[in-house]
Amino acid sequence: MSIDDVLEAWGVHCSVTYDLLALIPDEAMDDKPGKGKTIRSNLTHIVGVRNMCVEGTLGKSAPVGPRLDWKTADRGAIVAALEETDGHIAACLRHIDTKRKTWTAPKFLAYMVAHEAHHRSQIETALRLNGHEPDDKALYALWEWGKRTPRVT
Repeated sequence: MSIDDVLEAWGVHCSVTYDLLALIPDEAMDDKPGKGKTIRSNLTHIVGVRNMCVEGTLGKSAPVGPRLDWKTADRGAIVAALEETDGHIAACLRHIDTKRKTWTAPKFLAYMVAHEAHHRSQIETALRLNGHEPDDKALYALWEWGKRTPRVT
């Protein structure tokens, strides 16, 4: 697996998050899947973990995305932060590929995808439990990775 393959997979993964976010009505941003995080806080948590990974991989002086307030961040701020951190994680993947110490680029990619997919599932559960379930066609489209264009490379 080349670094280009890893970066393409990261870009496709990122596109799923944007498509899910587009399915979330504004009034649902504070919905919860039971006692867990709200939809808004799941999304801001994704950005926060990306920032933490960037600092851990590239150092404290590395550029990171904004620190979002999990109670008040709006859709525009969340999208902007995701877009910024998409590129930062791509930079981490490139850096890791040249260093190959504890993490490899494929291993780091797998970690990031697993973490973010978990939070996307929490978001989908919150939508379902709170009466904002997207239609099946829209949800199935999230799984059509073969038809997706990477958001970042």
